[in-house]
Amino acid sequence: DTVMMTTRLEGKVTRFLPFNQGTGGPGHRGGAGNPPAQGGKHATAYLWEHVWQRDAWLDILARFVHVEQTAPGKKAKATKQPGAVIFPRFHQWHAVRALEAHAREHGAGQQYLVQHSAGSGKSNTIAWLAHRLSSLHSLSDEKVFDKVIVITDRRVLDRQLQDTIFQFEHAHGVVAKIDQHSDQLADALAGAEAKVVITTLQKFPFVVDKIVELAGRRYAVLVDEAHSSQTGEAAKEMKAVLAGAPDAPVAELEGEEE
Repeated sequence: DTVMMTTRLEGKVTRFLPFNQGTGGPGHRGGAGNPPAQGGKHATAYLWEHVWQRDAWLDILARFVHVEQTAPGKKAKATKQPGAVIFPRFHQWHAVRALEAHAREHGAGQQYLVQHSAGSGKSNTIAWLAHRLSSLHSLSDEKVFDKVIVITDRRVLDRQLQDTIFQFEHAHGVVAKIDQHSDQLADALAGAEAKVVITTLQKFPFVVDKIVELAGRRYAVLVDEAHSSQTGEAAKEMKAVLAGAPDAPVAELEGEEE
């Protein structure tokens, strides 16, 4: 009836996490587990029919699984600790693939909302989605987005979110964090090197008069904490900047803080 997963076998202390679809949907209140079995199939048939389907499984191994490095401590031995292997939860895997598939088919100009509960891996979902959209090509093999912009409403860049996105890309310059001034943001948006730009909502008002290259470009915008960052003057200024790129989609990722 249910599926559990782990990335590290440690005998009796092995930590298993649920890999279920949830019971939400027509006629069902959202909850843990899986919807009732249909058509004579097991409730867990999605595992081998979809997750273990050849292309999907190879995609998980190639573009989802990664090693999250342990933060070094003051003692030298802390740097020798093995990193944790990160495997997507079902809701993360499903959300990222669904958004990517829809954007590939319909192109820029769409809006999406992804809801996360506290502790359900919002930072990883944003990081997976940002990197996939930055290299996404349409069915006719044309690049869908020129850049991906990740926006957090905090005045200081979210360290966890920033580090998570950086871990997914090892090539220098592909990810740009805007932690200095508006000129840095303007250069990152106008330049060709950075594919993923991480910035705070508060920096957008200062870039309105500095970006003229937005016209004709397509930007994917991922807004962290959408429920608290889409009101006020800063949000209005952000939308004014993006008005130069009317096809810019917004994927809002909402979640309560732990």
